[in-house]
Amino acid sequence: MPPLEPAVRATDPRPFWLRHLAGLACFALGLASLIAAAVGVMQEDALFEATADLRIAVPLWIGAAGAAAASAVRREGSYGLAVAGVAMASAALALPWVLVLSAVAAGALLVIYVMSELF
Repeated sequence: MPPLEPAVRATDPRPFWLRHLAGLACFALGLASLIAAAVGVMQEDALFEATADLRIAVPLWIGAAGAAAASAVRREGSYGLAVAGVAMASAALALPWVLVLSAVAAGALLVIYVMSELF
C-alpha cells in the first residue's frame, strides 16, 4: 500500500518573505515615504500648511509603484502589501490634507456614535 499524501500540497516551499519580495519592498518604500514626509512636515512651523518635500516623496512613490507593478508581474498573490505600500506613498504626497481629512472623519464618527447612543 502506498503512503498517504496530503490533500493540499504547498506549491512553493520558499519562505513568505522570498515569495512576496516585491510586495514587501513596496510596503517598505511606502512606509519610508510616509515617515520621511511626516518628519519633514513636523519640522515646519505650521503642521497643516506645509507639504511634504517632493524631492523625497516623489521618487519613493515611483519606487513603490514600480515594486507594486513587479509584484503583479511576479503574481505574488498578496496584493494587500502592494496596495498598502502605494497607498502610504500616495498619502505621503499630501500628508497635511490626509491628516485634516482623518481628523474630520474621526470627529464625524464620534458625533455619529454619540447620536446613536442618545437617540
